[in-house]
Amino acid sequence: MTLPAFWFGPPPTLADNEHWLLNLAANRTQGKRAVGGGLHVTNERVLFCPNVIDARLGGKAWSCQRAEITSIGIARGRFSLLELFSGGLTDRLRFDLVDGEQELFVIKDPTRRARELCAMPHVPPASELPAMRVVE
Repeated sequence: MTLPAFWFGPPPTLADNEHWLLNLAANRTQGKRAVGGGLHVTNERVLFCPNVIDARLGGKAWSCQRAEITSIGIARGRFSLLELFSGGLTDRLRFDLVDGEQELFVIKDPTRRARELCAMPHVPPASELPAMRVVE
C-alpha cells in the first residue's frame, strides 16, 4: 500500500515485522483545534501524521501500540464553544488508552470504521457504539 507523500509528508517508518492494515484521511483533536492529516493502522501500532501545512502550524504526530488501546468507540457530536474548532460538532472516532487518555479523530463514517477496528484482534469495543444511528 502506497501513501501519498506530497500532502502527508513521508510515510511513517515501519519495523521489520510491521505492515499496513488501514490508512484514512483524518483530523485529530489536539487541544482546541482539529489537525488535518492521516490516521494509519498497522498490525502493531496506530499512528497519526499531520499534513504538511498543519505540521508547520504546530500539529503534532501521535502514535501508540495497539496493545495500549483499551477500547474503540464513538464520541458523540455536541455543541460546545470550547470544541467548536476541534471537530466536536460531529461524531468522532474515539480510542480509549490504558493511561486513561482519549484520542479523538474526525473521519468519514466513524461508526463503520470503529466496527472494523474493533474486529481486529486485541481491541474490545466501547459500550457506546451507536448501533441505532447507523444508516447502511
